[in-house]
Amino acid sequence: MTAMTRWMLLLVTSVIPLSLVACTTEAEKQWYKPGVSYTMADFERDQAACTKNKVVDEDCLKEHGWVSLTTDKDTSAPMQGGLQTPDKEKRRYAPK
Repeated sequence: MTAMTRWMLLLVTSVIPLSLVACTTEAEKQWYKPGVSYTMADFERDQAACTKNKVVDEDCLKEHGWVSLTTDKDTSAPMQGGLQTPDKEKRRYAPK
């Protein structure tokens, strides 16, 4: 087997499948309880109580007092009240 064939085989069998898996996996949410001292065991207990068929019920965790650290909002949209360019009619200087 030539060196080029080995590199192509390595690429096809390991690098490409790993990159596809990395792109398709969803980031795991992180949770906390504001204003309360808690342990990992507390979270694991509540998570186990809120898991059915290997799917975590987020509403159940929220009922137990947990708050998600990660956002559910679409961050691609601009924020309300952020930097905005004024309309031509609302400009405060005279046009040239």
